[in-house]
Amino acid sequence: MDRYLLTQLLLNKPNSYSDALLQHPRFENDNFKPAAVLVPLVKRPSGLHLILTQRAPHLRHHPSQISFPGGKVEPSDLSLIHTAIRETNEEIGIQPSQIKPLVKLNTIPTISGYKVTPIVAIIDENYTTAIDYGEVSSTFEAPLTHLLNPINTTKHKVFNKKHTYELIFIPFEKKLIWGITAEIIHSMNYIST
Repeated sequence: MDRYLLTQLLLNKPNSYSDALLQHPRFENDNFKPAAVLVPLVKRPSGLHLILTQRAPHLRHHPSQISFPGGKVEPSDLSLIHTAIRETNEEIGIQPSQIKPLVKLNTIPTISGYKVTPIVAIIDENYTTAIDYGEVSSTFEAPLTHLLNPINTTKHKVFNKKHTYELIFIPFEKKLIWGITAEIIHSMNYIST
């Protein structure tokens, strides 16, 4: 494992999420369900890459959107880390033994009513996937250097239900990463790769 990365993650506080997003009126109540996502990093010869998923196109919420594997906490989950690992295994088939959790990032509320805790983890370089096509249409890896480079990030104001807020967009190849996934990635830009 990359000791420099571990030091960066453990000794530095992640950046906060967008103030405009956090001030959305939807976040004024406390009726959020707990959830966790895995922020899976894998070491490649060119550096660290993030493993991302593309949600299935038939899903009611966020169809075809780029996301991290994860989901809501189930009563049988022992912790948020357990939730993130279980959901990753269910959605894309990475074995729990290939997932080494490192650190929790700041929890972020979502407009769909969840408080999501991102769990950064190192994934074994020889991982394989077994995609649940009921939830995910594909997986791909993207270099962390590309995702964290400010040149590759744009912000756009969005008007939604009488409220304007900024959304972060990160294009990668022919994909567009945005929403909570982009917010989480952007919060990690204190990591120098």
